Amino acid sequence: MRITLVISTLDGGGAERVAANMANYWAAKGWGVIILTTDFGGQSSCYRLHPRVTHLDLGSPRFNDLPNDLQASAPIVRLINGCSQSERAVLIPLATEILKLQGAISRTEPEVVISYIDRTNVCVLTATRGLGLPVIVTEHCDQNENFIGAEWELLRRRLYPQASYVTVLTEEALDHFSSVAGIRGRVIPNAVTPPVFSSSDEMPQQKNGRLLLAMGRLDHEKGFDLLLHAFALVAERHPDWTLEILGEGPVRPYLESSVQRLGLAERVRLPGFTRRPFDAMRRADLFVLSSLDEGFPNVLLEAMACGVAVVSFDCPSGPRHIIRHGVDGILVPPRDAQAMAAALDRLMGDEAERKQLAAKAPEVAERFGSEKVMSMWEELVFDCVES
Repeated sequence: MRITLVISTLDGGGAERVAANMANYWAAKGWGVIILTTDFGGQSSCYRLHPRVTHLDLGSPRFNDLPNDLQASAPIVRLINGCSQSERAVLIPLATEILKLQGAISRTEPEVVISYIDRTNVCVLTATRGLGLPVIVTEHCDQNENFIGAEWELLRRRLYPQASYVTVLTEEALDHFSSVAGIRGRVIPNAVTPPVFSSSDEMPQQKNGRLLLAMGRLDHEKGFDLLLHAFALVAERHPDWTLEILGEGPVRPYLESSVQRLGLAERVRLPGFTRRPFDAMRRADLFVLSSLDEGFPNVLLEAMACGVAVVSFDCPSGPRHIIRHGVDGILVPPRDAQAMAAALDRLMGDEAERKQLAAKAPEVAERFGSEKVMSMWEELVFDCVES
């Protein structure tokens, strides 16, 4: 099987990790796998890729000589001409890049194309018009909570019925598209990747006190400002606990200033992005997810797979599908810093409850294991090829 995965970047995001994991899984089975990034500037992947995975970037010199195929571009021109003025205002400035993307996808000679994330999906579906290729587009957030812009939403609703399938992470996400005629939807959750620890660190590093761990892109929707507020409310009651937030992103300066303003400089660390999340999770005594909204959070799956007790905001979708409240984790009302503080206070002070939750947490791998989830993906891929 030859498959091309199209995603904007391979930086430290959740969808990017999913794409890398899928590529690695199929490459290990001997499939021909290409990851085509559209906006990564020739950078290397933040995630390790199997040696058989080929990573190409649309901006690389490899694609400078793409021919200007007027016949292939005709379906794209017809699409643009048939769009509303607001839709054309989005597509026309992107026309050159879309034509380049069309040529790049054709050059990779895939049997199936898989695209990741809303705006990239729109561009891929535009670029592949007339190519006769099966295209699967994937959504990785809660569409009911993430507005991509009126013009982009119009294009998404126009083009998604063209896809062979649209995959989403939860039934709630699928409901978002129920009013769009012609969409063939499929719910496929993210898979738990087996914990892989550093071979040079067979045992967790010695640490003083207890560690509360959070992980994710330093962006508004991850709610780390609420987490800092919640931690500040209970920090004095638990002087042996430290909060560590792993990740990188645009709100780092704001979070750093918040740490100082809340008087937490000696209690909070922001070490940056890590390529070894499992090593960090193995050091944790408790994991916290403070996101305002989520798709199907990889970090939550991975923390539980590592046998760490977890507490999370009960987002409209995502964590509630993973955590069995009171069995292997704790859910608290969304965006409620006071409720998060109360849950942290209880778990930080009760080692027995943490151990009880942690003992059940690894069962997440039975519900969302790689083999189980990837078999769903393979069934979908072969359906596309054979139809």
